[in-house]
Amino acid sequence: MRCADFAANALAWAPQIRATGVVRGAYGDAATSPVHERDIAEVAVRALLDPAHAGRAYAITGPESLTQHDKARVIGEAIGRKLTFEEIPPERLRQALLAQGLPEDVPDRVIGYAAACLKQPGPTTDTVAQLLGRPALTFAAWAAEHADAFQGQEPS
Repeated sequence: MRCADFAANALAWAPQIRATGVVRGAYGDAATSPVHERDIAEVAVRALLDPAHAGRAYAITGPESLTQHDKARVIGEAIGRKLTFEEIPPERLRQALLAQGLPEDVPDRVIGYAAACLKQPGPTTDTVAQLLGRPALTFAAWAAEHADAFQGQEPS
């Protein structure tokens, strides 16, 4: 399985959202198709248990392409709060991510992927629908399920 953008990556924004209602990051117009962790799990189970999937590779994405601005807006809708995305220089984001304790290579990969998706949106596939017989879960559904994390409560 090859997953491009995990919806759960947006949890890194939770402290900013709780404190200020502003998400600060690089490349606000970078578009990706965030995939819900439940879709990943269900596809993994199917692929691991059915021998017909042996040796195959699947690109797993969410059902729609969203910019960073869109993701902040969708989270805001889920928590009933207007959120904004404020673009900051990539190096400032890199330093903030390192200050959070991320390994040295992670900020570079995150920022590099966003820069690439600014030039060309990340892929959107129908793999989840093909394998599970239902549409992939939306980022809006993910945000609603994880709203507590953005409102100062632990996710349930």
